[in-house]
This record gives sequence, C-alpha cells and structure tokens, in this order.
Amino acid sequence: MTRRLLFGLCAVLALVCVSRPIAQEREDRTLLSHDQMRAIVSEASGERAMHHVLDLVPYPRIRPTSEYQGHFQESEVMARFAKEYGFSTVEIESFPNAQRSWAPTMGELWMITPTEQRKLYDIHDVAVSVAANSANGDVTAELVDVGLGTRPEDFNGKDVAGKIAIGAGGVAQIYALALQRGAIGVVGYSTLYPDRGVDVIPSSSIMVNAQGFGWAVSPRVGHELVARLARGEKISLRSMIRAETEPGELEMVHATIAGDPQSTEDVIISGHLYEGYLKQGANDDNSGCALTLEVGRAYIKLVSEGKLPKPKRTIHFLWVPEISGTNAWLSAHPDIEKRVIADLNFDMEGIRLSRSRSYWILQRTPDTFPSFLNDIGQSMMEFVSEITRERVRYRANGYGPSLPVQAPNGSDDAFYIKIDKHYGSSDHVTYMQHGIPAVMFITWPDNWYHSSADTPDKQDSTQYKRAAVVATGAMTVLATGGDEIAARVVSENLARGAERMGDSHRKGLAYMADVTDAGALTNAYKEALVSIRHQAAVEKGVVRSARVLFDNPADGEKKLQTFEPLIDKRAAALIDEAKAAYALQAAQRRVTASEPVMTAEEKDASTLLIECVHGHSFSGCNAAPGGGGRGGAGGGGGPSTGSGQAGGGRGGQAYGLPQHMNAEATVLLGQSKTALEFRDFLSGEFEPIALADVMRSLRAREQAGVTKLTRRP
Repeated sequence: MTRRLLFGLCAVLALVCVSRPIAQEREDRTLLSHDQMRAIVSEASGERAMHHVLDLVPYPRIRPTSEYQGHFQESEVMARFAKEYGFSTVEIESFPNAQRSWAPTMGELWMITPTEQRKLYDIHDVAVSVAANSANGDVTAELVDVGLGTRPEDFNGKDVAGKIAIGAGGVAQIYALALQRGAIGVVGYSTLYPDRGVDVIPSSSIMVNAQGFGWAVSPRVGHELVARLARGEKISLRSMIRAETEPGELEMVHATIAGDPQSTEDVIISGHLYEGYLKQGANDDNSGCALTLEVGRAYIKLVSEGKLPKPKRTIHFLWVPEISGTNAWLSAHPDIEKRVIADLNFDMEGIRLSRSRSYWILQRTPDTFPSFLNDIGQSMMEFVSEITRERVRYRANGYGPSLPVQAPNGSDDAFYIKIDKHYGSSDHVTYMQHGIPAVMFITWPDNWYHSSADTPDKQDSTQYKRAAVVATGAMTVLATGGDEIAARVVSENLARGAERMGDSHRKGLAYMADVTDAGALTNAYKEALVSIRHQAAVEKGVVRSARVLFDNPADGEKKLQTFEPLIDKRAAALIDEAKAAYALQAAQRRVTASEPVMTAEEKDASTLLIECVHGHSFSGCNAAPGGGGRGGAGGGGGPSTGSGQAGGGRGGQAYGLPQHMNAEATVLLGQSKTALEFRDFLSGEFEPIALADVMRSLRAREQAGVTKLTRRP
C-alpha cells in the first residue's frame, strides 16, 4: 500500500514538474516556424549585449588623442568581438572627412566670487559639459544673465561685450547671438525634459573655428547662478580649455556573414558607432551596435547547430559614423550597394522602457517608399510581445507568459511596442536615399537623450534580449530568401495591407462623422475617397516590392501582378461602404448626398506638372550645382543626430507645409506628379491639407529655383 502511494505521489509530482503545455493560438505565429523562434529565444542573450555596451562605453570619457592616430576604442572592441564570434570577414575601414575633429584634452569651468572659488565642471568628470569647437584659452570674465538667450530681444539692455552670457536656451543659439554683441563666451542650461532632468547636461557644439567658448551646465547649476545674479552678487567664471584638432576621418567597422556565392542579393544590418567622436552614448547608439553584434553571434551559432537555415544572401553588418559614414561606405562600395535589397537599422535599443516611459518603436518606410520590409519587422515584434505577456485566458495552465522572453539579470517589465509612421533622421534615411528600403528600430522617449546621463545604468538586458529575438528573426527571413519565404512574406503583406486599408477607411469615415457643418460633408466624403485610394496604391507598391525575395525576381514580379486587381477590388468595396456612410450622414443632416465634383482650383492643379529644375534622385529634387546636399535632402536632425533639421526624414525646407509632411513633400517633388496628385498624396498619407496651402508651398519652391510648374496638355 505504501509503495503504491509513493508511486502515485511520484507520478503526480512528475506531471507537475513537467513543463506545462504551451498554449499557442494560431495568431502566435510569425514568418519563421515555432521551433525556429523558440531556438532564437533560447539563444539570444541580453546579457551579452549589455556586456558589449560595457566594453564600448562603460562611462563617457575624454578620448585620448592617441586614438586619432590609430583606431578608436569602439572600433577595436567591435572588431575583436566580431572575430571572436566567427563572422566571415571583419575589417575596420576609414574614409577621409573634410571637417577636422576637435579633441579636447583639458577643460575646467570655475565660479569666482569675492568670497569663494569653486570648480563647477571638469570635462574629465562630465565630458559633454564643454561645447565642441570651443577655442583654447584661460579666460576669466563677468557673468551676465540674458534670460533665454536665443532671441535678439533677450539681449536688450544687456552689456555682454567682453563678458560671458548665461541663458536657459541651447549653447549654440546663445553663442550665435552673444558673439555678435561682443561676448567672449556663453553658458547654457537647457535640458530635453525640464521636469525630470535637473542634473542632466545636453551635449552641444558651437561653430567650427569659434573665437570664443561655450559651456553646458545642468539646470540646477544654471538656476543657482542666475538666482545669485538676481540677488545682486557679482559672479565671474573662469574657463580653461585646451584642445587639438585632428585630421578628419570617418572610421567604421564592416563585418559579414557569408551567403551563397551564387546569390546576387545582400542585406545590411546597421547601427551608428559614432556621432562625432566627443559624444559617446550608451543608448545612442552604442546600444544598437551592441545589440546587432549579439544578433550576429546568436545567428552564427544557430546556423552552425542546424537550428536556422544557412543564409542565401550575404549579411553586411555596418557600425558607422551616423549618416556621413553610411553615405561614404555606400559610395565607396557601389557593387554592394546595387546588391542590397533591405536594411534593418538599430538606433537606441537598450533603455529600460518603464524607466523612461518609452516604447520600442518600429519606424516604417514612408508611403513614398512602400516596401515588404515593414511587415517583416512588425510580425516579429508582435510575436514577441504576445508570447511574453501573461494572458488571463490561459491561466488554467498556470500563470505567466506562454514563452517568456526575459534575461536572467533583466527586468520583467511589459514589452511596450509601437509600429509607427516613418521618421528621420538616422542611417535608415541614408539607405533610402540610395534606393534601399530601410526601417529603424528605436526606443523613444529617452529621458537622457544626447546628454551626460546617457550611461549603461539606464539599460535593461531584458529589453536587449527581446530586441535581439526580433532582430534575429527578421534578419533570418531576409537572409534566407527563396520562393517559400517570399510567398510567406507576400501573404503577410496582403493581410496587413488589408488592415491598413481598413485603417484608411476608418479614417475617412471619421472625417464624415466629425463634420459639424452640414455644408462640409461632401468635402469630407471626398477626403475619405482620397484616403482609401491612396492606401490602395501604397499596398500595391508593397506587394510589388516583394519581387526581390523570389529566387527569380522577374518571375516573382509576374506572379505578384495577380494581386493588384484584387487590391483594387477591395478598395472599391471600401469606397462603396464610404458612399453608403456618406448617404447616411447626409440623410441625418438633411442635405443631398451628391457626388463631389472637381473645383476650378482642383482642375487647374490637375494640369500643373511639378518638374525638378536640376534633376532628381530618390530624395526628391537635386540641389543646384554647387549647392550641396544629396538630392537636396536634409541629412540630419531627428533622434540620434544633433545637427541639421529636426524631423528631417528625406526632406528639405518646409516652404510653409506642416512640419510632419515636409520630408514626404520633398521626395514627392521628384516623382513627376501634378500639383493635385501632390496634394492628394499628402492628404492620403497624413490628414487633409488645403490645396491653397499646397499651391503656396509649390510657388515658393518655384521662386527658390528648386522646381517649376509646367502646364500639362
């Protein structure tokens, strides 16, 4: 009896100890098999990625000038790990850069009053406290408060000649105005998030060959200095700076995982290792480089174990100076550039999401560049998000995620993700300027973005692990290739395209539902039709783009033509629904549901063809000879660059359009559209914009010599 009881008890315990069956819905799928994804989840290591970051940038430091004569520390670290992990090739490449590198070796800022002398900052304590390009010297001068310091009126009644101006704005903006008024230096105490960054110092720079200097101090220190000035104290600052300028160069690490030598296609995985050589960010963007290094390691191991298929396409890993390095590398390797079918760009990946109120975001390609690539990334992100959350309907099998994706030393936070519209600028923009579809993965917001506090302690190995699973899965799909994978991706494109068309339909119906003036209903209906037709055109472009995934792209293109009339048919059904909704809204408002007709202004705009004066590229109209700029496009300014235009994308000047439309508007200029088509594209992708506003913008561009409007017969 006792033996039978013991046997029964052991049997029960055995059942309890056996891993509970994994509850899996049909929706818990992605473009690789469940076994392949489980293998990736098991192998991808968030801890290793964290270790990479700690080797790359354990703390922000002043780079010794010896690094400018050899290789930079980060390049050596990446190359060493890549060789250790078995990448097929690893090399450090360097390209000349006309702009010299400013390399400080000493910098101290002291406060001097009649009763005390106190060191405020030393660049070996806070590397970004000194503004890049500041002039050498040992200078003591009186401090003058200029308020914000970024507007001419801030200097009214203020004598800053021979003095140091302190303002609440950015160092570069204060410097530009103060220098004109004779100041010898400036101090700024701005921060990205004033409500939670009182001790955070943003990185800054002033003009090259500056005659004065700039310092960035924390808001806490800035407010203290200003308050003491307001109480009538006399305060001077002593600035001591010693720096050298080194020959400019763009140094990068290029590693590969070799594919089939017979393949004519490659893929790229990218992150920027440098954003200038003074600023060093743990999240921006050593995290992207640390992550993709781990992705390569895990992939190589899984392929060698037979758990993932061997790559058909060679995978290039590029760890570069942001934007400028990517441009230089692609221009130097035109043979590879022609082979590349896609880029996955990783810019700011490792921050602990809950600590910064962040999401891990996939920035899609814009509608001017429809691509199969978006849905590969989205599918992987949503798969990881689902399997790693606890779902109450599975609690009969036990509480917890169905397949947790969590690092041993990481958080157990929820995986907050977002699939978002395109935004520039980072290296994904540069790839699109070269005709290569590219998406960006990014954590945003980042409380410590571009600042002294962008350090490894803000990061989370669990976030790294989850990002590594997504990245490895997406990269595997791209590298594997073949008709089978191509068909799976196309199915994903079609299904998700139907969802996006549904979103455009919902947006259009909302235009009508939200009308408060019955007389505006017909115009709202017109905008609904624009939205639906626009998205249908985009989805046809998405499906067409997938031809490169087939063994024979030309044959793949023929196969995919089947779907275009089906997408048109779906759009027609949505338009019929919109028409019925229009009739319902009209009846409720007691107005006639007449079909919209073109206005005189629309008829005129439909005959005006936009032409680029100096030719065009993927980025829109080319700049005038000698005008600079690739394709007339903005080169920087979004998350991860500190220069250029904010919100750049592939855009140029706004010319009066809403800022978020600027990038797409610039690209559209080079696509031989009429003024009305130009307007409808922007309205379809974003929200309705008045034709009159568009025409003013186009006329302004025409006056600037960028484009011309010609009458189409």
